[in-house]
Amino acid sequence: MKTTFTFSSALALFAGLASVANAHTYLSKLNIAGTQYDEGVCIRPYPSNRNFPVKDPSSSDMTCGVGGLSSTAAKTCPVAAGSKITVEWHHDNASDSDDVIDITHLGPCLVYMAPLSSNGKGDVWFKVFEDGYDASSNQWCVNKIRANHGKLDITIPSDIKAGDYLLRTEVIALHESDTDYASNSARGTQYYPNCAQVSVTGSGAAVPVGHAIPGIYKTNSPGIIFDLYSSYNSYPIPGPAVYVAGSAAPAPVVSSSSATEYTTTTAAAATTTAATTTSSSIESYSAATSTTVTSAVQSYATTSTTESSSVEIYPTTTTQTPAASISSAPGSHHSTVTVYVNKCH
Repeated sequence: MKTTFTFSSALALFAGLASVANAHTYLSKLNIAGTQYDEGVCIRPYPSNRNFPVKDPSSSDMTCGVGGLSSTAAKTCPVAAGSKITVEWHHDNASDSDDVIDITHLGPCLVYMAPLSSNGKGDVWFKVFEDGYDASSNQWCVNKIRANHGKLDITIPSDIKAGDYLLRTEVIALHESDTDYASNSARGTQYYPNCAQVSVTGSGAAVPVGHAIPGIYKTNSPGIIFDLYSSYNSYPIPGPAVYVAGSAAPAPVVSSSSATEYTTTTAAAATTTAATTTSSSIESYSAATSTTVTSAVQSYATTSTTESSSVEIYPTTTTQTPAASISSAPGSHHSTVTVYVNKCH
């Protein structure tokens, strides 16, 4: 019997072997305004297995890593709002020869902040940085930090309220993310979160909308389920939108499992600003009973930039017969309304 061994299967096998070898990572250093802070100073100290991943996105270890909620740093390091912090990850130690994280563990890098007083509990986390996959260079964030000895620059939002914060760094490794952790706990996405303590100075007053960690990811969220060994040219970075100084706070994350899909339409600029109401009667005839059903339909042209739209009206029963399409009264470019009416039995 002939067995075909593809390049993608070789990568998957190599990734599995690397995972067994514990090719992991952890936050090792911070550099703030030219001053370097090591683990335990601003970065919360780790247990002995400091570079181990979190696998269950509903675990409390997702907040600050294994043991991160029960430990505290020796100090809270000062940083000016709007300035840069260099975070630095390593695999085994902080030497330049350290491989940072295994090459098979490709994935995004993300950074969140939350008030220190919360200890990371509740809807308190807002995202300040993300970097995923760059199709133009075929580079992941993991490629970039490996090439830069684990270092990555992030910017503290310039308008956030002064005070003490947790700074949560995270690398997400996708080498086994083609499998849902909920289906097979031996595989699934790997998360490497760690927390540091910083004191933000400045005159800002913004309090971005927060989200709960754990809670921002599900085992089957886009970007958490991802086949690294298939063909792709983009990657959906998981979690809420990045907070941008001076912008409206990002909207809360909506679970894809609870969302209902509807048919949507595109909208373009309309020349009217007045709402126009029209009603029409539509006669629909049932072939079975020759019963006439009349339905009144109202169509509105609004100030929302709508050139054309489509509305579907559904009855509560399961049997419908398409009746007709009607055009709206003057006031918008055009509007098509499709009406479904019940067959009469």
